[in-house]
Parts: sequence; structure tokens; C-alpha cells
Amino acid sequence: MTDFDIPAIDEVHAVAPAIDTLPGRCVPYYLAAGEGERYELGGQLLTVIAHPEDTGGQFGAAYIYGGKGIETPFLSHEGEHRFLYVTDGQLQVWLPGETQVLAPGGSVAIPPGTPYAYRMLAHRTRFLSWLTLGDGHRFAQAAGRETSAHVFDITAAQPVSPGRQSELAAQFGVVIHDLEKHELPPRTGAALPMDESPYVLEAGAGDRWASMDQLNSYLARSRNTGGTYFAMHTSGGKSAYIPRHFHRQHTENFLCLEGRILLHANGKEILLTKGDFLHAPAGTIHSFAFDSHSTQMLGLLTTDVFEKFFEYMNTPTEAHVHVEGGDMRFPVEGFARARAELDLEVVGPPPERGAGR
Repeated sequence: MTDFDIPAIDEVHAVAPAIDTLPGRCVPYYLAAGEGERYELGGQLLTVIAHPEDTGGQFGAAYIYGGKGIETPFLSHEGEHRFLYVTDGQLQVWLPGETQVLAPGGSVAIPPGTPYAYRMLAHRTRFLSWLTLGDGHRFAQAAGRETSAHVFDITAAQPVSPGRQSELAAQFGVVIHDLEKHELPPRTGAALPMDESPYVLEAGAGDRWASMDQLNSYLARSRNTGGTYFAMHTSGGKSAYIPRHFHRQHTENFLCLEGRILLHANGKEILLTKGDFLHAPAGTIHSFAFDSHSTQMLGLLTTDVFEKFFEYMNTPTEAHVHVEGGDMRFPVEGFARARAELDLEVVGPPPERGAGR
């Protein structure tokens, strides 16, 4: 069993975020779009943005970038959930009994043991891959070839033979299935299932809550992930920083999808634009603000202990886009309830823009 380097909370408070490097231990870090460890996988570029050792064993994450026609066989993961979020192009996904074509903003949640496959339908397709252990990405690394390139090579051959792929897969809890890809009726959902069933959400779908000119959409909830994580899409206009705070029991991960996000982490202000990633493990003193109109952020939080925060701070909505000019009063009662019930420790007022850059 791997021993992970997880510093004490007080130590994390004092660690400046690592910049454009994977730290190899569970501390805050930032990666600009395209940074990370990169591997060629026969027409796909795998850019690892989080190894299990970077996250205290909570998850692994990577961007996968490829060309039209690139596809996988059916796979399943024995012990980990997988979440895919499309950022560019078009991705066709097969799940048991259905297939669906996803545009940017579409997502897929795949529980352990569920066979799935995908095919890239556009020339520059990219998606985020999130695995609750990260073993699936270790398999992809082992089957691939490390590269310094930031683009895929559509003509590249698969680095290892199919037989060797199967051998490697078994080492990392991945099963390759001999199944055919049928053109089946699409069953895209607009709401989340009540259990750990596999599901697909189209862009703009999910359980939606709104306040302060922001729309927060749950793309995965605790009941869908065995309590391992939940996924939140947030869209909105320019906003103020929230109070500086930290968490003792969970990790927050911020991915900028569109626009500009200001992240204040352990006294340093970092600007995120599309494709940038910031990992804030337990103990990171942080705050964030949207710095441009129509900003979009994907938040992945491990574990699920903070899930109710967005309900306490928002009201349910059927809207698919954030509003402008709404009630901008800070939800004081909801915030007080979150402080009393959830993993939230406030340490100071919101930072000033530009402080700590």
C-alpha cells in the first residue's frame, strides 16, 4: 500500500502554492493550461494534472486531448469512480444500453465495474478525466509514452500491443471488455439519478441552485459517487472575494472553464483562465472571485462533507443560465449555518484584489 505525504493542517497553512509543477505531496499547487506530465497514447495526449501522491490518495486527474476517430475499447474500473467533463469538440460515449454524443459542457459519471467506451468525433476534442483513486491514469501512463509535446499526434501508433495493454490493465484495476459498439438510442438526462447508476448530463443540466448572480449546478452528488466526491459547475459575472477560510476534512479543486477566476491561496493571488487548475487540500487558506463576465468554473470536492453548502447559500432554480441584477445580498443566515454544521473555518475578511500577487 502506498504511503502518502499528507502534512498537518498548520503546515499546509504556511505552504505557498507550487506553480506549474506536480509537488509529489499533498500541498496546494497551480497548473496553467497545458502544464503537467504528458503521455502519447496513439493519437491521444494525456496530460496528468494530479497524481494520487499529489492529493493524499484522494483522486487522480488528467486532460485527454485527441483527434477525430480516436476511440477506446470498452473498459471498466474495479475500484474507482470515473467522471468525464467535455471542454472542447465532441465525444461519443457508450454506457450499458445507451450511447450519447456530448458537446462542451456535457459530462458522464461512471461507477466502478461499469463497462464504457468513447470515441472522439471532432478534430480537437478534449475532456477532463477524474478518477477517485487515479489507478486508471497510471494504466494510461504505463501504456503510453512520455512526451514533451502539448498536442496529440493523430498518426502515432499505440505504444504497446493489445496483449501488453491487457497485462498492464490488470495491474491497475482496469478491465478491457470484448464488447461491440452499437448505435443505441440516446438517453441524456437532465437530472441526477438517486443512486450510483451510470449517467450522462447534457450541458446546462444537473440540480441547479442560484444566488448573487451565480448559478450552481450539481453534476455529481454524494449519492452518485459513494461519498467520494461531488462535482459543481458554477457560472456567473464579476464577483467579490468571499471570506478567507479553510477546511479540515476535505479538498477543493478549481478548474477554469471560461473567463477569469481569482484564487487567493495561502496569501498568494493567482489568476486562472481557461484550462488552468488549482488544488487546495485541507488546510489551505483560500478565497476566490470571478474576474470577468460569464465566467464558468468546475469544482470537484473530495470527499462529500461540504455538499450541503451550496443549498444553504442558494435557492433552487429551473434556470439554465445565471441572471444579472438579482439580489446581491450575502446570504448571512446560510453562511452561519454552514459554519455551524459543515467543515468551514473562517479566518478573516475577504482579501483585496491584487493583494499577494
